[in-house]
Parts: sequence; C-alpha cells; structure tokens
Amino acid sequence: MTLFHEPVRLLQGEDARPLEIHDAVQAAIALENDWPEARGKWYWAARQACRAAGEGRASPHIARRIFLRALEESRQPHLSA
Repeated sequence: MTLFHEPVRLLQGEDARPLEIHDAVQAAIALENDWPEARGKWYWAARQACRAAGEGRASPHIARRIFLRALEESRQPHLSA
C-alpha cells in the first residue's frame, strides 16, 4: 500500500491553492507536473522514492520524508510536516 501515514498539505501554484498529498503516487504526480523550475538533489531523490513506493518497491513512509525534504528544498509553502 502506498498511503502516507499522514497527508502532506501544501499550497500550490500562483493562486496558492491547497493540495493534500495522501500517497506516493500523488506525490510522484505533483513532482512531475506541478513542481517549480528549480530542481535540486532532493527533488530527484523524491521522484525516485515516490515512484518506487508507488510500485511497491520502497516504503511510503521513507518516500514521504524525502518528499518533505524536496518541499523544503523548493521553498514551496507547506502546511504540514
């Protein structure tokens, strides 16, 4: 199962619309489609971890932690940790 133990809440886009990420698949989609231009090492690590967790090859809890690091790196506003 790819569900996170707790959703990640963030504000996305210029209109700062709220978004809840509940699982690794949603996180991977957000990373691929809705991420800022600046992409550092945590972005790439999160993409890999979320894809692997979505396919059942990795822990969704670890993928969530790495996704949060990518959020911090990108300086996107988020409401939960």
